[in-house]
Amino acid sequence: MALELTDLYQSPAELTQYVRQALADQPQNRFALAAFLPDTQIDDIDFRASVGGGGLARTASFRAYDTESPISGRQSVAKIQGELPPISVKRRLSEYDRLKMRKLDAGIQDAIFNDAVELAREIQARAEVARGELLQTGKVTIAENGLTLTADFGRDADLTQTAATKWNANGDVFDDLDTWRELYSRKGNGNPGTIIVSRQIISAVVRNEKVREQVYGASDTSSRIVTMEALNSVLGALGLPTFSVYEAQVANAAGVATPILNPNKVLFLPDDSLKIGETLWGTTAEALDPKYAIESTEAPGIVVGNYSDSDPVANWTKASAIMLPVAPNTNLTLAATVL
Repeated sequence: MALELTDLYQSPAELTQYVRQALADQPQNRFALAAFLPDTQIDDIDFRASVGGGGLARTASFRAYDTESPISGRQSVAKIQGELPPISVKRRLSEYDRLKMRKLDAGIQDAIFNDAVELAREIQARAEVARGELLQTGKVTIAENGLTLTADFGRDADLTQTAATKWNANGDVFDDLDTWRELYSRKGNGNPGTIIVSRQIISAVVRNEKVREQVYGASDTSSRIVTMEALNSVLGALGLPTFSVYEAQVANAAGVATPILNPNKVLFLPDDSLKIGETLWGTTAEALDPKYAIESTEAPGIVVGNYSDSDPVANWTKASAIMLPVAPNTNLTLAATVL
Protein backbone atom coordinates (compact mmCIF):
# COMPACT_ATOMS: atom_id res chain seq x y z
CA MET A 1 0.00 0.00 0.00
CA ALA A 2 1.59 3.26 -1.15
CA LEU A 3 0.11 6.20 0.71
CA GLU A 4 0.94 9.78 -0.22
CA LEU A 5 0.87 12.63 2.25
CA THR A 6 -1.70 15.25 1.23
CA ASP A 7 -2.78 18.67 2.44
CA LEU A 8 -5.91 18.78 0.28
CA TYR A 9 -8.16 19.16 3.32
CA GLN A 10 -5.69 20.12 6.07
CA SER A 11 -1.92 20.39 6.32
CA PRO A 12 -0.14 18.04 8.74
CA ALA A 13 1.03 20.99 10.84
CA GLU A 14 -2.51 22.37 11.18
CA LEU A 15 -3.96 18.93 11.84
CA THR A 16 -1.32 18.23 14.50
CA GLN A 17 -1.96 21.58 16.18
CA TYR A 18 -5.72 20.94 16.20
CA VAL A 19 -5.27 17.49 17.72
CA ARG A 20 -2.89 18.64 20.43
CA GLN A 21 -5.27 21.39 21.45
CA ALA A 22 -8.17 18.93 21.55
CA LEU A 23 -6.16 16.61 23.79
CA ALA A 24 -5.21 19.50 26.07
CA ASP A 25 -8.90 20.46 26.41
CA GLN A 26 -10.10 16.99 27.42
CA PRO A 27 -11.03 16.36 31.10
CA GLN A 28 -7.94 16.25 33.29
CA ASN A 29 -9.09 13.10 35.08
CA ARG A 30 -9.45 11.12 31.85
CA PHE A 31 -6.08 9.43 32.33
CA ALA A 32 -5.15 10.42 35.87
CA LEU A 33 -1.95 8.35 36.11
CA ALA A 34 -0.19 11.11 34.18
CA ALA A 35 -0.14 12.96 37.52
CA PHE A 36 2.45 10.43 38.74
CA LEU A 37 4.32 9.96 35.45
CA PRO A 38 3.81 13.34 33.76
CA ASP A 39 4.30 13.91 30.05
CA THR A 40 7.75 15.21 29.04
CA GLN A 41 8.72 16.04 25.45
CA ILE A 42 12.31 15.26 24.40
CA ASP A 43 13.99 15.74 21.04
CA ASP A 44 15.43 12.22 21.08
CA ILE A 45 14.54 8.55 20.73
CA ASP A 46 16.78 7.29 23.55
CA PHE A 47 16.19 7.22 27.30
CA ARG A 48 18.68 6.84 30.14
CA ALA A 49 17.92 6.50 33.86
CA SER A 50 19.69 5.64 37.11
CA VAL A 51 17.68 3.21 39.21
CA GLY A 52 18.25 2.18 42.81
CA GLY A 53 19.94 4.35 45.40
CA GLY A 54 17.82 6.70 47.44
CA GLY A 55 16.23 5.01 50.42
CA LEU A 56 16.92 5.95 54.02
CA ALA A 57 19.73 8.40 54.72
CA ARG A 58 22.88 6.91 56.24
CA THR A 59 24.12 8.47 59.46
CA ALA A 60 27.65 9.82 59.80
CA SER A 61 29.49 9.11 63.05
CA PHE A 62 31.43 11.40 65.36
CA ARG A 63 35.20 10.89 65.71
CA ALA A 64 37.93 11.92 68.09
CA TYR A 65 40.15 14.85 67.14
CA ASP A 66 43.14 13.94 64.99
CA THR A 67 41.64 10.64 63.89
CA GLU A 68 40.88 9.57 60.33
CA SER A 69 37.43 10.16 58.85
CA PRO A 70 35.34 6.97 58.63
CA ILE A 71 34.67 5.66 55.14
CA SER A 72 31.07 5.68 53.97
CA GLY A 73 29.55 2.96 51.83
CA ARG A 74 27.96 3.71 48.48
CA GLN A 75 24.36 2.86 47.74
CA SER A 76 23.91 0.57 44.76
CA VAL A 77 22.80 2.41 41.63
CA ALA A 78 22.16 0.74 38.28
CA LYS A 79 21.94 2.35 34.87
CA ILE A 80 19.15 1.49 32.46
CA GLN A 81 18.94 2.80 28.93
CA GLY A 82 17.14 2.01 25.73
CA GLU A 83 15.16 3.42 22.85
CA LEU A 84 11.69 4.87 22.98
CA PRO A 85 9.46 2.63 20.84
CA PRO A 86 7.28 3.99 18.02
CA ILE A 87 3.51 3.81 18.15
CA SER A 88 1.12 4.72 15.35
CA VAL A 89 -2.40 4.03 14.18
CA LYS A 90 -4.33 4.94 11.05
CA ARG A 91 -7.96 5.00 9.88
CA ARG A 92 -9.44 4.83 6.38
CA LEU A 93 -12.09 7.08 4.89
CA SER A 94 -13.35 4.76 2.18
CA GLU A 95 -14.07 5.36 -1.50
CA TYR A 96 -17.80 4.98 -0.77
CA ASP A 97 -17.75 7.46 2.13
CA ARG A 98 -15.88 10.01 0.04
CA LEU A 99 -18.46 9.68 -2.73
CA LYS A 100 -21.29 10.20 -0.23
CA MET A 101 -19.52 13.39 0.91
CA ARG A 102 -18.36 14.54 -2.53
CA LYS A 103 -20.37 17.77 -2.41
CA LEU A 104 -19.50 18.42 1.21
CA ASP A 105 -15.82 19.29 1.50
CA ALA A 106 -16.54 20.49 5.05
CA GLY A 107 -17.99 17.06 5.83
CA ILE A 108 -14.84 15.32 4.69
CA GLN A 109 -12.72 17.75 6.65
CA ASP A 110 -14.81 17.21 9.79
CA ALA A 111 -14.45 13.44 9.40
CA ILE A 112 -10.68 13.82 9.13
CA PHE A 113 -10.56 16.06 12.21
CA ASN A 114 -12.68 13.60 14.21
CA ASP A 115 -10.58 10.64 13.10
CA ALA A 116 -7.37 12.50 13.97
CA VAL A 117 -8.48 13.24 17.53
CA GLU A 118 -9.79 9.71 18.12
CA LEU A 119 -6.56 8.15 16.82
CA ALA A 120 -4.45 10.41 19.02
CA ARG A 121 -6.57 9.42 22.00
CA GLU A 122 -5.88 5.76 21.20
CA ILE A 123 -2.18 6.54 21.55
CA GLN A 124 -2.86 8.35 24.81
CA ALA A 125 -4.83 5.35 26.04
CA ARG A 126 -1.90 3.03 25.29
CA ALA A 127 0.37 5.41 27.20
CA GLU A 128 -1.95 5.19 30.20
CA VAL A 129 -1.93 1.38 30.05
CA ALA A 130 1.88 1.46 30.09
CA ARG A 131 1.84 3.87 33.04
CA GLY A 132 -0.48 1.58 34.96
CA GLU A 133 1.72 -1.44 34.33
CA LEU A 134 4.82 0.45 35.41
CA LEU A 135 3.26 1.75 38.63
CA GLN A 136 1.88 -1.67 39.59
CA THR A 137 4.84 -3.85 38.58
CA GLY A 138 7.91 -1.61 38.30
CA LYS A 139 8.39 -2.42 34.63
CA VAL A 140 6.87 -2.09 31.17
CA THR A 141 6.59 -5.14 28.93
CA ILE A 142 5.58 -4.76 25.28
CA ALA A 143 4.97 -7.65 22.89
CA GLU A 144 2.89 -6.44 19.96
CA ASN A 145 3.19 -5.77 16.23
CA GLY A 146 6.67 -7.26 15.98
CA LEU A 147 8.05 -5.32 18.97
CA THR A 148 9.35 -7.15 22.04
CA LEU A 149 10.58 -4.87 24.81
CA THR A 150 10.93 -5.06 28.58
CA ALA A 151 12.01 -1.99 30.51
CA ASP A 152 12.57 -3.17 34.11
CA PHE A 153 13.22 -0.32 36.53
CA GLY A 154 14.29 -2.57 39.38
CA ARG A 155 11.61 -2.09 42.02
CA ASP A 156 12.48 -3.79 45.32
CA ALA A 157 10.78 -7.21 45.33
CA ASP A 158 9.39 -6.54 48.83
CA LEU A 159 7.23 -3.79 47.38
CA THR A 160 5.08 -6.40 45.63
CA GLN A 161 2.79 -7.93 48.25
CA THR A 162 -0.22 -10.24 48.57
CA ALA A 163 -2.67 -10.23 51.48
CA ALA A 164 -2.41 -13.40 53.56
CA THR A 165 -6.21 -13.53 53.58
CA LYS A 166 -7.98 -11.74 50.76
CA TRP A 167 -10.18 -8.86 51.82
CA ASN A 168 -13.29 -10.34 50.22
CA ALA A 169 -12.66 -13.42 52.39
CA ASN A 170 -12.71 -11.36 55.61
CA GLY A 171 -9.01 -10.48 55.60
CA ASP A 172 -7.46 -7.97 58.03
CA VAL A 173 -7.78 -4.82 55.93
CA PHE A 174 -6.42 -2.30 58.42
CA ASP A 175 -3.64 -4.58 59.66
CA ASP A 176 -2.53 -5.22 56.08
CA LEU A 177 -2.56 -1.54 55.19
CA ASP A 178 -0.64 -0.58 58.32
CA THR A 179 1.94 -3.32 57.68
CA TRP A 180 2.44 -2.17 54.10
CA ARG A 181 2.66 1.47 55.20
CA GLU A 182 5.49 0.54 57.55
CA LEU A 183 7.19 -1.44 54.77
CA TYR A 184 6.81 1.51 52.38
CA SER A 185 8.38 3.77 54.99
CA ARG A 186 11.27 1.38 55.75
CA LYS A 187 12.23 1.42 52.10
CA GLY A 188 12.93 5.12 52.56
CA ASN A 189 9.83 6.57 51.01
CA GLY A 190 8.11 8.15 53.99
CA ASN A 191 4.36 7.75 54.24
CA PRO A 192 2.31 7.25 51.07
CA GLY A 193 0.50 10.27 49.68
CA THR A 194 -2.37 8.25 48.24
CA ILE A 195 -3.69 4.70 48.03
CA ILE A 196 -5.37 3.91 44.72
CA VAL A 197 -8.10 1.27 44.74
CA SER A 198 -10.87 -0.02 42.49
CA ARG A 199 -14.61 0.02 43.11
CA GLN A 200 -14.42 -3.74 43.60
CA ILE A 201 -11.99 -3.25 46.48
CA ILE A 202 -14.16 -0.56 48.06
CA SER A 203 -17.16 -2.89 47.79
CA ALA A 204 -15.24 -5.68 49.54
CA VAL A 205 -13.88 -3.42 52.27
CA VAL A 206 -17.17 -1.85 53.32
CA ARG A 207 -18.70 -5.33 53.63
CA ASN A 208 -15.74 -6.87 55.44
CA GLU A 209 -16.76 -8.16 58.90
CA LYS A 210 -13.45 -7.24 60.56
CA VAL A 211 -13.66 -3.74 59.15
CA ARG A 212 -17.19 -3.41 60.48
CA GLU A 213 -16.02 -4.56 63.92
CA GLN A 214 -13.17 -2.04 63.84
CA VAL A 215 -15.58 0.76 62.98
CA TYR A 216 -18.68 -0.15 65.02
CA GLY A 217 -17.23 -2.42 67.71
CA ALA A 218 -17.19 -6.19 68.11
CA SER A 219 -20.38 -6.12 70.18
CA ASP A 220 -22.37 -4.70 67.27
CA THR A 221 -24.02 -7.73 65.71
CA SER A 222 -25.91 -5.76 63.07
CA SER A 223 -25.11 -6.14 59.41
CA ARG A 224 -24.51 -2.45 58.83
CA ILE A 225 -22.27 -1.61 55.86
CA VAL A 226 -19.38 0.68 56.68
CA THR A 227 -19.72 4.17 55.24
CA MET A 228 -16.86 5.86 53.37
CA GLU A 229 -16.80 8.56 56.06
CA ALA A 230 -16.25 5.97 58.79
CA LEU A 231 -13.68 4.11 56.71
CA ASN A 232 -11.70 7.28 56.04
CA SER A 233 -11.78 8.13 59.72
CA VAL A 234 -10.04 4.86 60.63
CA LEU A 235 -7.52 5.26 57.79
CA GLY A 236 -6.63 8.70 59.11
CA ALA A 237 -6.21 7.36 62.65
CA LEU A 238 -3.69 4.84 61.29
CA GLY A 239 -1.72 7.58 59.56
CA LEU A 240 -2.90 6.44 56.15
CA PRO A 241 -4.31 8.57 53.34
CA THR A 242 -7.89 8.02 52.29
CA PHE A 243 -8.62 5.74 49.35
CA SER A 244 -8.55 7.21 45.84
CA VAL A 245 -10.76 5.35 43.38
CA TYR A 246 -9.42 4.90 39.83
CA GLU A 247 -11.85 3.49 37.28
CA ALA A 248 -10.39 4.24 33.83
CA GLN A 249 -10.91 1.52 31.23
CA VAL A 250 -9.90 0.98 27.62
CA ALA A 251 -11.27 -1.28 24.88
CA ASN A 252 -8.99 -4.21 24.11
CA ALA A 253 -8.39 -5.61 20.60
CA ALA A 254 -11.73 -7.43 20.78
CA GLY A 255 -13.55 -4.27 21.83
CA VAL A 256 -14.10 -5.48 25.40
CA ALA A 257 -13.83 -2.92 28.22
CA THR A 258 -10.65 -3.62 30.19
CA PRO A 259 -9.50 -1.83 33.37
CA ILE A 260 -6.14 -0.08 33.10
CA LEU A 261 -5.16 -1.01 36.65
CA ASN A 262 -5.63 -4.51 38.03
CA PRO A 263 -8.84 -4.11 40.09
CA ASN A 264 -7.61 -6.71 42.60
CA LYS A 265 -4.62 -4.60 43.72
CA VAL A 266 -4.13 -1.60 45.99
CA LEU A 267 -1.43 0.82 44.90
CA PHE A 268 0.59 2.99 47.30
CA LEU A 269 1.97 6.15 45.67
CA PRO A 270 3.83 9.20 47.02
CA ASP A 271 2.58 12.75 47.35
CA ASP A 272 3.42 15.52 44.91
CA SER A 273 6.75 16.31 46.59
CA LEU A 274 8.35 13.08 45.32
CA LYS A 275 8.85 12.17 41.67
CA ILE A 276 8.50 8.58 40.47
CA GLY A 277 9.38 9.27 36.83
CA GLU A 278 7.86 10.66 33.66
CA THR A 279 6.31 9.69 30.35
CA LEU A 280 8.77 10.54 27.60
CA TRP A 281 7.49 11.62 24.19
CA GLY A 282 10.21 11.71 21.53
CA THR A 283 10.46 13.02 17.99
CA THR A 284 8.99 10.87 15.21
CA ALA A 285 10.33 10.48 11.69
CA GLU A 286 7.09 12.08 10.50
CA ALA A 287 7.80 15.20 12.54
CA LEU A 288 11.18 15.51 10.79
CA ASP A 289 9.65 15.14 7.32
CA PRO A 290 9.75 18.57 5.59
CA LYS A 291 6.32 17.82 4.12
CA TYR A 292 4.84 17.83 7.63
CA ALA A 293 6.27 21.35 8.17
CA ILE A 294 6.36 20.86 11.95
CA GLU A 295 8.41 23.51 13.76
CA SER A 296 11.47 22.01 15.45
CA THR A 297 10.29 23.22 18.86
CA GLU A 298 6.98 21.39 18.31
CA ALA A 299 8.47 18.17 16.92
CA PRO A 300 8.25 15.93 20.03
CA GLY A 301 4.86 14.41 20.78
CA ILE A 302 1.93 13.11 18.77
CA VAL A 303 1.81 14.21 15.13
CA VAL A 304 -0.98 13.60 12.65
CA GLY A 305 -1.06 13.57 8.84
CA ASN A 306 -3.59 12.90 6.14
CA TYR A 307 -2.78 10.54 3.26
CA SER A 308 -4.36 9.54 -0.04
CA ASP A 309 -4.51 6.17 -1.76
CA SER A 310 -5.29 5.82 -5.47
CA ASP A 311 -6.28 2.16 -5.86
CA PRO A 312 -8.94 2.07 -4.64
CA VAL A 313 -9.35 5.79 -4.03
CA ALA A 314 -9.41 6.43 -0.29
CA ASN A 315 -8.24 8.81 2.36
CA TRP A 316 -6.22 7.83 5.44
CA THR A 317 -5.53 9.67 8.67
CA LYS A 318 -2.49 8.56 10.68
CA ALA A 319 -1.38 9.51 14.19
CA SER A 320 2.20 8.76 15.24
CA ALA A 321 4.35 9.08 18.35
CA ILE A 322 7.47 7.72 20.05
CA MET A 323 6.73 7.15 23.71
CA LEU A 324 7.54 5.24 26.90
CA PRO A 325 6.95 5.88 30.62
CA VAL A 326 10.28 5.84 32.48
CA ALA A 327 10.55 5.57 36.29
CA PRO A 328 13.96 5.73 38.02
CA ASN A 329 12.18 5.78 41.41
CA THR A 330 9.88 2.77 41.33
CA ASN A 331 10.59 2.17 45.03
CA LEU A 332 8.15 5.02 45.57
CA THR A 333 5.40 2.54 44.65
CA LEU A 334 3.97 -0.51 46.40
CA ALA A 335 1.35 -2.85 44.94
CA ALA A 336 -0.55 -5.49 46.90
CA THR A 337 -3.06 -8.06 45.69
CA VAL A 338 -6.03 -8.00 48.05
CA LEU A 339 -8.88 -9.71 46.15
